[in-house]
Amino acid sequence: MTTSWLAAPLAMLLATAQGGAGAEKPFRTEVAPRIDPVFGDAAALREQIDQFLALQAEMEAVRDEFSAAVHRTLAQLGPVGGAPPTTCPPNVPGLYAGASDAGGRFLALGRRFAARFRDIRRAEELGDTAGLTPDYRAKAKKARDLYAGLVRDYREMRAAFYEQLTAEVRHAGCKLTAPTAKAAAAPAADHPPDPTNPGDWELEPPEETARPAPGKPTAAAKPSAADKSGGPAIWIQIDNTRCAQPSTLTIDGAAIGDIAAQKKIPVRTHAGPHELCVLPAAGKRACGTAGTIRRVYLYDGWTLAVRCGS
Repeated sequence: MTTSWLAAPLAMLLATAQGGAGAEKPFRTEVAPRIDPVFGDAAALREQIDQFLALQAEMEAVRDEFSAAVHRTLAQLGPVGGAPPTTCPPNVPGLYAGASDAGGRFLALGRRFAARFRDIRRAEELGDTAGLTPDYRAKAKKARDLYAGLVRDYREMRAAFYEQLTAEVRHAGCKLTAPTAKAAAAPAADHPPDPTNPGDWELEPPEETARPAPGKPTAAAKPSAADKSGGPAIWIQIDNTRCAQPSTLTIDGAAIGDIAAQKKIPVRTHAGPHELCVLPAAGKRACGTAGTIRRVYLYDGWTLAVRCGS
């Protein structure tokens, strides 16, 4: 029995095999093939290290500008321990805006700085730094200490700007633009850094950026003595030389004692964020009332100059 329904497809296949009109054309491309390297070479790693060091130098300059702006704004809010202003001082909003602008630029540089540090750490984990010259290997090893210093700067500046300055400016009756709920909830990389948003001050410690070697479990970090006490022991200075009467010092709610009139004394405490209260010893105000607490980040050599009000 003849299967005539197979005749047409069979004829087409024969025509294709014989180079007829149904033959397929070969695939062609006008782009030359290439191989893109997945990992950079030693030259790219040197460039990342140079960028890291350049960012670190730029951040130091912006940090000094930011610190000066914060202190200029605080100086307009009245003396330490004095009565808070009844209305917002006219020049405070402009000074605060300058401090906020410097803080935003510092945070933007910090994101780039952290990204370069992760690149250097990844290169160390993969052994790529072995191909560097001795001077660049030394720079790569120094990156960890520089990044740890940035983490400390973040904590100090967050306490100075967000926890201290912003709180006191609002207490003085100045209206500030708060970050939107959407921006505050979004990851830091999804919006420009805003120093009034506490989430933008978060930065990974250098220990968390290092990944464990393949096949090795991550060891649980043991708390150090410094962590248990809130930070390493340090000396700070309380300068009461401008006051004709003793001042009372309180740190984190604990009374430290009286600072003699027209004297400057050292005080032993621990590094890190703290709440300080300095009031005239004979005054009627008590620590804890509105406007008496200042949140600061203490470090070795930190000095507080008490400015007695009228």
